[in-house]
Amino acid sequence: MKVYLVIAMVIMIVVAHVFLWRSDMPGHLKLTFTIINAAGWTIVLAPILLIDRWLDAIQRRNRDDHDNVT
Repeated sequence: MKVYLVIAMVIMIVVAHVFLWRSDMPGHLKLTFTIINAAGWTIVLAPILLIDRWLDAIQRRNRDDHDNVT
């Protein structure tokens, strides 16, 4: 389920950038908005994905510890 949400979000971001670049806005503004948007999404998504991987590792370790006890 998580993979589908990430794929849907990436598709929406790409579509939004396509519409941005097809607009009649000056080129330097398009580039500025694209850089700001990419940095913003990186700041938002990177911690979420890293924490998710960290929690998966902890759960895997706890599951392995539990299997070794019984």
